Amino acid sequence: MPTKEFLLPDEGEVVLATVMEITPYGAYVALDEYENVKGFLHISEISSGWVKHIDRFIQINQKTILKVIRVNKTRKEVDLSLRRLTEEERRNKLILLKKEEKSKSVMKKVALDLQLSDSQIAAFTEKILEEYPSLYTMIDSLLEKGTVVLTKLSLPEDFAKKVYEVAKEKLAPPPVVVNEIIQLSSSASDGLQIIKQVLGSISKIEREDVKTSIKYVSAPNYRLSIMAPNYKIAEQCLRQANEILQKEAKKYRCTFSTKRI
Repeated sequence: MPTKEFLLPDEGEVVLATVMEITPYGAYVALDEYENVKGFLHISEISSGWVKHIDRFIQINQKTILKVIRVNKTRKEVDLSLRRLTEEERRNKLILLKKEEKSKSVMKKVALDLQLSDSQIAAFTEKILEEYPSLYTMIDSLLEKGTVVLTKLSLPEDFAKKVYEVAKEKLAPPPVVVNEIIQLSSSASDGLQIIKQVLGSISKIEREDVKTSIKYVSAPNYRLSIMAPNYKIAEQCLRQANEILQKEAKKYRCTFSTKRI
């Protein structure tokens, strides 16, 4: 995870730290996510109970998750607590750390595939972190909005495409599917051709990450299925499909209705 140069954490923030030194009064730690920032974990902040031997709770070089309780920006001092850290906060931090590690592996694969130098990938990463708080938040946005997330930062198009490709392969969740029954009928002499034309109008939904299909069930019922990266996009496309179908059905004087399944 890239370090935050010349910054200090905020009070209440949950941080990853490495234990550097243990004293009778507490432990000095390095904050892994901040450059050249150390913190102090007082013995009274290790456990809610009495602590006689600190090394029973933490060890030198141990990675641990702690909560920031005080920050002196003038003296660049950070006081930390283990006992005030809730299990939910610890669990959420672990999830974020795992996501960020996966994001770093994406960038390593991109650098390897495009034969980027360390200085090039560092420069690209720096530009990303000027806009996003972490690599993972960028990738999360990238998977939802596409390569424009990176190209708008004036990053090369081939780099943007490769990051999207690798992230989709490594990090994208499995697609979701929403289904709906369409009831469509026409009393016209060429009603079958009209129905085919109306149903075919959903091809107007143009998204690379969305697949639509319509299958015959039994007259006048058809199943509309939309596969998308997430439910938000799937629901948006379903609404769009209904608007298109309703407009076309009205144009050809068809009877049209829908039912979610």
